[in-house]
Amino acid sequence: MMERLRFSDNAIVVLDAAVELLGVEVDEHVLLCHTALEIGMAVPPGDGLVDVVKSLMGKPVRIGDLRAEYDDTDLLDEILTSLAVRGFARVTPQPLAESAALRCATIIDLDSVADVVAAWKLGGATPEVLLRCARIADHASTLRDLAIGRRNGSLRAHHVIVRTKDLRCDDAARESLLRLGAAVEIDGVAWPEPKAPIDGLAELVRGLIATQVVMSPGASLLDVPARQRCVDWMARNFVTGLCLRLDGDASDAVALFEAVRELEDLLGDVVVVNMPRDEVLLGNTDRGWLAGETVDAALRREYVRWRIPILKYAEGEHSWSQVPEVEDRWVRGAEDLLPNSPELLGVGAGSTIVDLCGGFGRVARRLSPAVGADGIVISIENRRFIVERARRYALEGNFTNLQFRVGRAERLPLPDGVLDAAVNEWTGAIWELGLGSTMVSEMTRVVRPAGRVAVTHRLVQLDLTALHEPWVQYPDIYACVRDAFRRPELVIVAERVWGQIVPSQGGDNASDWREAHLPRLVSPDNYVIDDDDPDRGTERADVFLTMIAECLRK
Repeated sequence: MMERLRFSDNAIVVLDAAVELLGVEVDEHVLLCHTALEIGMAVPPGDGLVDVVKSLMGKPVRIGDLRAEYDDTDLLDEILTSLAVRGFARVTPQPLAESAALRCATIIDLDSVADVVAAWKLGGATPEVLLRCARIADHASTLRDLAIGRRNGSLRAHHVIVRTKDLRCDDAARESLLRLGAAVEIDGVAWPEPKAPIDGLAELVRGLIATQVVMSPGASLLDVPARQRCVDWMARNFVTGLCLRLDGDASDAVALFEAVRELEDLLGDVVVVNMPRDEVLLGNTDRGWLAGETVDAALRREYVRWRIPILKYAEGEHSWSQVPEVEDRWVRGAEDLLPNSPELLGVGAGSTIVDLCGGFGRVARRLSPAVGADGIVISIENRRFIVERARRYALEGNFTNLQFRVGRAERLPLPDGVLDAAVNEWTGAIWELGLGSTMVSEMTRVVRPAGRVAVTHRLVQLDLTALHEPWVQYPDIYACVRDAFRRPELVIVAERVWGQIVPSQGGDNASDWREAHLPRLVSPDNYVIDDDDPDRGTERADVFLTMIAECLRK
């Protein structure tokens, strides 16, 4: 929770000139946009909140006069703190505070920096690290040392990317990249597909390393057949993500951005490298990775205005999103079937697992001990800011064998037969959209012969004081899961029906934790979970189905 600043009555406050009120509401929130800092903020519904913001636009106001106008001075100070700390407002003579939430984006040129470890540590406790080089093979020993440091905890990072044009390297270097948790960005790839195979790409993909291609499509981004060729090439080569460099002027903005959105819907992992990333717009990291990137300033402003409402729309209202403790109580660790019975998945030390629709990483974190330091759990989730938060939770928990990637369950960017197990737990939208069978097909494709595929979903919720009135979210969920597993290359080896008593943090009280990825002007929903709370309640029980199959493919 942000510490409230103390303002004197004589201090003067005014909104920065680059702050705009967007002409759109999302979930009753009014959206603010700072086009110079490239960050958004949401003003929650509430009497007078927007009026306070409007009163600060265009002219300086004495804080004492504001306090005389508004009865709730504590709320007013919270508003002013939120605006000042995030750079939306200037307060004189009150100094601006540094946001503790910001992390540094650190760029290291491996071809010129002698002490890479020292440069990494200059980025702070948990930087985002971009390692640039001409050839990966030239830095095998450096990558090995970084991987050792990352594994033993002496080097920490929120995310690591290696950007290069030459992927060729030996098995040892690829193993270092995997243990470093690095994604490899391939710079300068021709749009919409390269004319010849990229040397080293297939080996990286087989080594389970996330690969992303950097392309500059120009005006042909608007060409639908060209976009489809790009999608098809990426699917054939199991490329994880697409990084676009956009050019043009603001008159092209709507068409360009909608083309990016269509690619994002198809591929999952699509970013625009010369525009502010979502984590910048959300105020979680700085803009360091834009160094050296050029783009029309008006086009960039239009991108910020376009993207911020999308982020707010995507937040939703899921009760398990704010902190890992909340998500973990949705299915408590002591009662979660697969993490407590890894033998059902046929996994152990050194195993590799993919967790589809992984959300904030609850399942991945729980499976981490089962595969040990030599294993890998790859969590794939299609919403980027959720992936970013999952990375943060894993970092805070000192997990070093987890990787979090943006992607779609119906198009896994993983090659055939490379994993020991594939799991999916409680993903309602997959079944609502009729994608369950496609998801299970992809899970089957990526596991090795004799590898296992497991799906968990809730069958029913029971009110223990009214068992005659069960709540069923999807009446045909059992049939849907069973039908999805009916394929010649799978044989069902286990069906488990199991359950738990639902703590009071679920059900009717779930709205205590709402997603708040976009910073809010005020945050009324800040709750601390108390394990000793006598009101946790035991009036509900969830009953789950876990279906496990073995791959018969030879």
